[in-house]
Amino acid sequence: MHDEHRRLEGGLPGQARTSRRYSTGPAAACRVGLLIALALATPPARAAALDENDTSRLAGLNEAIQAFEDDVSAALHDLPSNDAEQIESYAYVQLNLEAAHERLNTIFMLVAVSVYMDSASDQVLAANVMHAELLPQSKSYLNEKTAAIASMAATHPANEVFAAYSTRAATPLADRAIPLLDELYRKTGEPGP
Repeated sequence: MHDEHRRLEGGLPGQARTSRRYSTGPAAACRVGLLIALALATPPARAAALDENDTSRLAGLNEAIQAFEDDVSAALHDLPSNDAEQIESYAYVQLNLEAAHERLNTIFMLVAVSVYMDSASDQVLAANVMHAELLPQSKSYLNEKTAAIASMAATHPANEVFAAYSTRAATPLADRAIPLLDELYRKTGEPGP
């Protein structure tokens, strides 16, 4: 009988009794439903940080680098076949451009996919991967590729083409890509509200 009385008053054997009562009416159910709906409908701020403008800017960078690659490839094919040093130098520039292009294309693909993901948790996962791994490593990688292309100008000071390549590589890589990667890094690392 004593246990039955406790249970009716809100306490079970071994539990402390409390005078606090929770509302269980329609208003309480409405409040709980509203809280659940808000929790499900509000994605984290990081999930919506990337947008189509980011993919457009990355696509523009990829196009600029592709045009540069095409120019280097055409120049490479115009070299005399017995000039191994020149062929090696042009191929070195071309390979560094291709590597930078591939890295930016990887970032483009991940940004584009994350923009169109339906699940906020998937968007956050993609943002976390970009923020923690891909973007910092890519920035270093692009700096290395820019320096590698510039090294051809330094090792061939009399060659005006390599001097032009060094300057031209700096525009899409150092002047445009690196600041964009910094911006994406900030966007993917922004905490929720």
